[in-house]
Order: sequence, then structure tokens, then C-alpha cells
Amino acid sequence: MIGVRPLAWGPLAIFRVAAFAAIPLVVFFAATFLVTTPAGAQHSGAENSAPPPPAGNGSLTVRVIHLDDPTQAAGLSIALYALSSDGSPGFAGGETNAEGVYTFTGISTDPGIVYLVGARFQEIPFGERLTFAEGETEARVEIEVMTPTDRTNDVRLEELRIRLDWMGDRIIVHEVLLLSNSGDRVVQVAAEDESRSIVLRKLQSGAHDFSPGPGSIGDGIALEEAGIRFWGPLYPGTQRIEYQYSLPLDATSSKTSDTSNASATSTPSASAEGGALRVSVALNRDVARIVVIAGTSGLGLKGARLVAAGDLESDSGPSRKTWTRDGLPAGESFEIELTLPETRRDPTLISIPRGDVWLELDDTRLTATVKIQIEVAPGAPVTGSPEAPLLRISIPKGATLQGVAPEAEALGLIPTGDPSGKDAGFDVVGPIGPGATSLGYSYFMPARPEGIQLEMRFPGEIQTLNVMIADTGLAIDSRRLHRLRPFRSGTRNYLHREAFNLARNEVVGLSLVPLGPTGLPHFASISLAIAAAAAGAFFLFAPLRSAPGEVVAPESPMDRLRTQRELVYTAIRDLDHDFETAKLEEGDYTQMRESLRAEAIELMRSEQAAAVADQAEVDQASASTSSGAARVADTSEARTDRFCPSCGDKVVPQWRFCSHCGETLSPSEQATG
Repeated sequence: MIGVRPLAWGPLAIFRVAAFAAIPLVVFFAATFLVTTPAGAQHSGAENSAPPPPAGNGSLTVRVIHLDDPTQAAGLSIALYALSSDGSPGFAGGETNAEGVYTFTGISTDPGIVYLVGARFQEIPFGERLTFAEGETEARVEIEVMTPTDRTNDVRLEELRIRLDWMGDRIIVHEVLLLSNSGDRVVQVAAEDESRSIVLRKLQSGAHDFSPGPGSIGDGIALEEAGIRFWGPLYPGTQRIEYQYSLPLDATSSKTSDTSNASATSTPSASAEGGALRVSVALNRDVARIVVIAGTSGLGLKGARLVAAGDLESDSGPSRKTWTRDGLPAGESFEIELTLPETRRDPTLISIPRGDVWLELDDTRLTATVKIQIEVAPGAPVTGSPEAPLLRISIPKGATLQGVAPEAEALGLIPTGDPSGKDAGFDVVGPIGPGATSLGYSYFMPARPEGIQLEMRFPGEIQTLNVMIADTGLAIDSRRLHRLRPFRSGTRNYLHREAFNLARNEVVGLSLVPLGPTGLPHFASISLAIAAAAAGAFFLFAPLRSAPGEVVAPESPMDRLRTQRELVYTAIRDLDHDFETAKLEEGDYTQMRESLRAEAIELMRSEQAAAVADQAEVDQASASTSSGAARVADTSEARTDRFCPSCGDKVVPQWRFCSHCGETLSPSEQATG
């Protein structure tokens, strides 16, 4: 079997930037400086990094202070990260001068933007957070840096928190170390000296798929032969170190039921002793408290001196059962014994009553946020395997998977496709408990001037699909989706489309084309402008270039009525668009539309009456064609000179306008001599 990496932390777990405020500043800048290079002048962003901060008339002066040696503040990399109120990021970097100063200019002074500014000294990041006050255009910040120490005497391990999640053929172990540093210096030991560490978490054999947590990106932490080693930096005060790893389950099994007609399949376990998995806990430093959390519903836990501590409430999912233990001396160990719950291996127990897709298209890309509601029939949890997943999530061709919702992590997600995220997806192997569960994920794809043709597929039959499109001026077309009334959410207007009873992996096509200033698609606006220019040129020069003998008849009453009716139709279409974009209340819209509709009907009736009158005139004129033609011939022979009735200047018989005064010449006036 090909090894796979479960989705827990990493790019697919970071679903919204809003969680950024909870990340410690030093941790954030540790990650930021991974993609920052020194520069002598201000530069915005870098390849594969965030866009520049919002522009404005503000300036931010950063002064780096080294308490022991001021000359050490020169030539340090500076990073500026901006987070707008709508969650959009911005990044710029620079380098301090000989006085340890660097100034960012041309940045926004919006008080709603949070700026994080940091400096890196001896590979250790230091940072501060700030915002501009109302009306302020200049801001200053000082960042203190220090030479680290490798002495660990002031370090204390306050707590080890362990969360255990069962995902298919493995147990995912999330751990958080809560460390305190009572000293006044940053603690860091040499990364290359494997014999030394601030904390060493010893692991049992078989542990793999190690990765740092979102709060520890950039920390000196790694899985080595001896275990998970953290070498710093550890700042004064308290600091959380997060990481995860997985433990495989062996061929023995705990209790499993199969509700399908297929042969019974066992849920694998990690131990031959009674179908239980044992997780060993040992560290090189005294730990004051241990907390163990059952991340999977129904997971049984026990261990020496572990005491049930009730349920841990969660904002993103159901509550979790917890156990605690008071302390563990350095060098000692104890085991946590897990018993897997009874499960079912029948994917038909899963249904999808509803799916919601939120789309937003701007000049650069289309962003899609998908939320699928999953229902599992009452009974034991449903589980699959990497070879036979419960659900297979795919994203449109050309799109890049951006992340999954935090509550989806416990569903056993295994990435598929391109590791970079492009044209990728993920499998859901479970377990999924009975009742309702939400599966959320997000992806994006580059925008094109001519618009986007989106093809969406879903992992099962969906009873109701809702697609909400941010109204940024779009022409929308879909054969599968029908239109509902638009609505407003927060400060945004959304166009609403809906479909029922989608089949598994059925293609839902959706065309999104940006509208030009005229309300037409961009390419149509260009074509219309060219056509309008050609029509204007024809209108100006046609009177002087008419073919000899050509006489343009004046507009008939029926033509005028037809033109008026088309204008009313245009007004109705504009009114419908204003209503769809929530610019009109329903009562006003209904009244105005009925009035326009009545006007259109009346114009149509007038057209019909004019058509009858025109036909009568044609019948009457046909009876006197011969005599009329003779009279016209006599007149044309008698009148050889032509003059304008307004200014008296001489005109050519075929002209429709006087070249001297611009007066319109009717056929009778053109013949005036």
C-alpha cells in the first residue's frame, strides 16, 4: 500500500485566516521569515507569498534595539504583515540601516488593519503588533532583540495535552506542550547537537507522519531517532509547542459489525492483547500535569492514575471526554490504553441532504467555499479505509485545494492527487458518528477576462444544492441550476441558484462572465462599442454619400411604436436586474414592472392598429399608381434647380440635409426650385 499523509495540520487544515489573531507573534514571524530574504530597499511580497499591504499615505518606522550591543541591530531582516478587516493579507520586507532603523512607506492608515512587524536576530524572530489610530499617518514601533542562552535551568514543563483520534487504519496523536521560561532571555540550544534539547518526547516504534502544529511553524522541533526534540527558541513567559504524529494499527481487530451483504471486515487494532492500542508517554523533563482527550466518539481510554475529568466543550464540534493525571517524573513512563468502538463498514448508511457552495470572482481568481451536510443512520460509527473510502472529494480541473474546515479533521481525511494542491482532493475514511456532520473545504482557481466555466462534482447524491454567487457584476448561466431570489448577507449581495436530486459525481456546469459598464459581458461591451461607433459614422456621412436617386423615407408611425416598445422591454430587463441585486424592494418592483408591462401591451396593440392602417393606405395607393407616376415625371422635368427653404442656398437633389445651415430636407423640399 502506498503511504499517505492524513490531513490534520498543514495547508489543508488552515481554512480561514481569521484564526491568525490567536497565533503568538513570535510563532507567526518564525513562519513569515521562512519566505523572507534580506533586501536593502522596501519590497512587497515575494514569489509565492502574500500580496503587498494595502496602499495609502501612511508610514511605519521600525527601530530594533539590542540591549547588550546596539551595533547588532544593523542589517537585520524586517517583515511587515498586514491583515485587513475582511481577512485579506499583505506582506512587505526590508532591512535595518546602521542605526537599526527601517521605514515602511505608502501603507494604509485604516484603523481596521492590524499590522505585525518583526525582526530576526540570530535566526530568532521577535515582533510587535500595532494599528493606526484614527487620523494618524505616522507610526513608530521598537523591537527588542537579545542574544539567546542555552541554559535550561529556568524552564518548566507545566502540561502535556494529548488528543487521540481514530482515522481509518491509524491513530492520530495531537500533542501540546505548555512550557514556561521564568528567565529574562530566550532559551535556544544548538540544533546540530542532538544530545541536547529543551524537551525530548520519547516515542514508541512505528510513529510516523510527524508535522508541527499551526502554532509551532518555524519552531526548532523535529522527529528524530530518539523521539520528538524541541531545541527552541523558548521566549520568557509561557509558550505552547504543538505537533502531531500517527501510529498504525496492526492486523488484530476489535469488535466490528457489517450491515452490508459483503463479508465481514474487521477494524484493525494496534495490539494483540485484547484488541487495544497502547500509547506510551515518556519525557526527559518533569511534567506537572497530563490531560488526555478522546477525539473520536466512543473511544475507550484508561491508564495508571488517569482520572475521568468530564467533557471538554468545543466551538467546532461535539464535546470530548477527557482524563487527567497529576505529574510524571523525567525518565519515567506510563501507557494509555485505547479500545476502539464498534463500527460499521456500509457506505450506504451515509446520505447528503444538502450542499452549499459560496463563490466569489474577482479580477485574479475564483474562490469557492463548500459545505456538505452528512447524515449517518443511527447506530455505531461508519468507517472506511484508504483503499475503500467512504467519500471521495474532487475539485474542478485547474483548481487548487486551499483548506478544510477544522471540524472536518476528525473525519479521517487523506489527500489525493497532486501534492501541491492543484487538481487535488481528499478521501474521507472516517469514522463518522451517527447523526449530522458537516464537511467543509475551500478551493480557488485563476480568473480569466472572458470568465470561468466551472464544473462541480460531489461525492454522493445530494437532495438540495445551493450555490451563492457574490454579485460582483456577473452574467450567470447554468442548465442544471435554477434561479432564486437574491439576498443580502452582511455587506454583500448574493445571487442564488438551486438544484435538486443531484446524482453522485453528476457534473453541475456553471458559467460566470464579468459584466462590463454597460451591464453586458466584457467582450459584448467591446463589440457594442465598435458597432455604435460604426453606426455614428454612418449617421454623420450617409447624407453626403447617398447613391444618386436614393431617397430615405421618414420613419413610419408603426416604426416609432416598435422602437418605443423595445425601449420598454429594455427598461423591464433593467428593472429585473435591479431586483435580483437587491436594489429594489419587492413592493416597488412589482408595481413598476406591472406598469411597464401594461405600457408594452398598449404599444403592441397600437402597432397592430397602425399595421391595419398602413395596409389600407397601400391598397388605396395602388389604384392610382399610373397617374401618380406620370405627374411625378412631369414635375421632375419642370424643376431643375433645388434650394434650401430655410437659408435659400442651392442644394443637390439627393441631399437630405443642407450643407450650409444643416436644415433637414424633406423630399418635397429637396425638389423646391
